Amino acid sequence: MKEYQVKKGDTLSSLAEGLGLPNAYSLKIFHNFKGPIERGIGNEIKEGIILTIPEPHEVDLINAEYAEYAKKAEETKADIKEFSLENKNPDSEQEKTAEEDQKESKEKSADEHDGKLFVIQKGKAICDKGTKFPQFKVTSHRKHYINNENASDDFLAVTENDVLFNPPAVPFGNCSLQNNQPCTFAAAGKWKKIYKDVKVLDNALLTEISELQCSAGGKIKVMDHGQRSELSKQNFKNVDEKIHGYINPLVDLRKFNNRLEEDDLYS
Repeated sequence: MKEYQVKKGDTLSSLAEGLGLPNAYSLKIFHNFKGPIERGIGNEIKEGIILTIPEPHEVDLINAEYAEYAKKAEETKADIKEFSLENKNPDSEQEKTAEEDQKESKEKSADEHDGKLFVIQKGKAICDKGTKFPQFKVTSHRKHYINNENASDDFLAVTENDVLFNPPAVPFGNCSLQNNQPCTFAAAGKWKKIYKDVKVLDNALLTEISELQCSAGGKIKVMDHGQRSELSKQNFKNVDEKIHGYINPLVDLRKFNNRLEEDDLYS
């Protein structure tokens, strides 16, 4: 061992590195054990103090001891990990993983479909390789109608298994992938990007972002979800005449309603 006077800018880390020691801690321990008691140091050193530092052969011994210590630490760590794996409950781990995957899937689904509307049968689809826009055809159920109390087929919710369209023949017109010949649409599986949180007969519903692949190569998307607010005769009958008079004074609401009664088109 030998002595060294600390210079301005020296640190335990910089001195340890210069000596070839594994870290600053090893230099501190060597000084405190080998040097005078009154010169003991902590983690900080000041300019002018005298450090007891190791000779080259002592540095080699310190490095060898640290290497052995590190090896034992790694072996102990490996033993603990192996013991932990052996004592894990496989069923619990699988259940935990499944729950995490399900939660992540739901969160992702909710984010993707946020603010999107469900698709109904009278909506329209579009193919990126076609020229026409057919309506959806629901064949998977007759149970779930969206925003319609009269259970009209037009308002049936479209599900992931509804891969037919109206008209059924040449639904998307001419196909650019077939030299603009008539479409020979055939679905390549179910709809993707579906809303899994709402199902009918275990079939997830479509929203405006859902997609379907055609076996010919085209990609089918939702052009029009189909949901609309439509005025009926009853809507006009329920209007307050005074309020309507202020808003639209040019229209005689009574005469307008009388014409609606006479016109079957508005029945």
